[in-house]
Amino acid sequence: LTYTDFPANTPAETFAEPPEHDLTLLAIVGIKDPVRKEVPDAVLTCKRAGISVRMVTGDNIHTAKHIARECHILTDGTAMEGPEFRKLAAADAIADRLPELQVLARSTPEDKYVLVSALQAGGDVVAVTGDGTNDA
Repeated sequence: LTYTDFPANTPAETFAEPPEHDLTLLAIVGIKDPVRKEVPDAVLTCKRAGISVRMVTGDNIHTAKHIARECHILTDGTAMEGPEFRKLAAADAIADRLPELQVLARSTPEDKYVLVSALQAGGDVVAVTGDGTNDA
């Protein structure tokens, strides 16, 4: 949370865009979006049934890895960020990394599409669940 001082007679159009410099820091706020309590058990149930569970998220890699570990998704596999995934996909080298890929962070809807398509091309049956509009 930041603020900056303006003279009393500052025109209203000055506030059309928020200032990006000369700000005073008031506070840093941490927000936690906890994992729903049933998710870790649901992931373990899927794994016991022989289902590979992967997490694809727009979150940063640190948040994604933390949540994936909490949910038993990230165990001995790989966590990768969208830019690295896109480079591998562009080089047609993604198929070699799919077996170990458990978390894809900083991903775009296009990354999700490419991942699902690559899994299906490898003969996998893919089911997707999510909580956002780009998960549809």
